[in-house]
Amino acid sequence: MTIKRYLYAGLGLLFLGLGGIGVIIPIIPTTPFLLLTSFFFLRSSERLNTWFEGTRMYKRFIANFMETRSLTLRAKILCAAPGVTAMPMLALVVPQWWLKAILIGLTVFEIWYFIARIETVSVEEARARGKARVAEAKRDQTVPAAPAAEGLALAAEE
Repeated sequence: MTIKRYLYAGLGLLFLGLGGIGVIIPIIPTTPFLLLTSFFFLRSSERLNTWFEGTRMYKRFIANFMETRSLTLRAKILCAAPGVTAMPMLALVVPQWWLKAILIGLTVFEIWYFIARIETVSVEEARARGKARVAEAKRDQTVPAAPAAEGLALAAEE
């Protein structure tokens, strides 16, 4: 693993921890941190990413977005808020007009993207999808594998 991959894995673990705290403490947002976790794990290690995709947190909070590109209104606001507030504030401080224009343009693009490109779903629908994924994962884990002897008998019949 290169230094870049170690850095990505470390950042992924940091954001996973912050997302986990967000699950326990409702004041801290969960979804943006878990999206960042997924981003960094995808770039660091296939093994870490596969492990993360198998967790209950992934299935409950962000699998819906990763599969359907949809979020609840609250999740959209929590994801967009840092950029939408920081970039205009930074534009007020920087002296270059062209940098101000870029920052305002990025803010407008972010708002457009969250409104036009990411579907908004109701909280109930998102919860139902999340719970269904968790139940499906539990069901997949409890289904026993076919014994080796049965597999050999089927192979012999063919």
